Amino acid sequence: MTTTQVAPLTKKQRDFARREQLILDTAISLFEGPYWEQVTVEQIAKKADIGKGTVYKHFTGKEEIYAYITLSFTRRLLEGFQQVVVHQEVLNSLQGIIRLAFSSFIENPAEARVSFYCKRDDYRERLNPELREQFDQLDAEFDTFIGGILQEGINQGLFPDRPVEHLMLGLEATFDGAISMIWNSDISCQQIEDQETYVHIISEYMLSGLAGLPQSDTQHQP
Repeated sequence: MTTTQVAPLTKKQRDFARREQLILDTAISLFEGPYWEQVTVEQIAKKADIGKGTVYKHFTGKEEIYAYITLSFTRRLLEGFQQVVVHQEVLNSLQGIIRLAFSSFIENPAEARVSFYCKRDDYRERLNPELREQFDQLDAEFDTFIGGILQEGINQGLFPDRPVEHLMLGLEATFDGAISMIWNSDISCQQIEDQETYVHIISEYMLSGLAGLPQSDTQHQP
């Protein structure tokens, strides 16, 4: 069997990769604030102590920087999910995934907010075909992974026999709403003492909501 040898990177390639990561790290640090969408390429270049033109050697513009940040964040999240479910039962796996998702979004607010932005259809349509394909592939990997766990829960009688896509939609909508409340500091309005308690309540709600759904998905009739 022939082993493919991967040629080591040249110094020029290593320098290029380091500079690209510097740009991304700098952008993330500037995106920490509430007005992150107003951050310009010029501001990123200035903080990174490089020329504005250098940024454009790596990225076509700010929206491509968003894409790279989101793809990296999402891949790390998926890898974390995959580690959580090793040798775990369905309910424990989902509980671990939900808690990890909350902690990842809370601890990395800049990357998480950018990833929310990058879910928009109008944003995806503006991307070049290569980046759109990467997003589509990563979305498919997520759907296959989470969908597989939910389907196993259905098979075991833990969840109602509903379309997996519907169950995933409910989980995503609940999570997105909950994390938005945390970012907007709306937890105090609910008289909840701390963020950890809030996350615990929402996590339990998501799991109990799945298990408590009726078997039939009755459409609302006008």
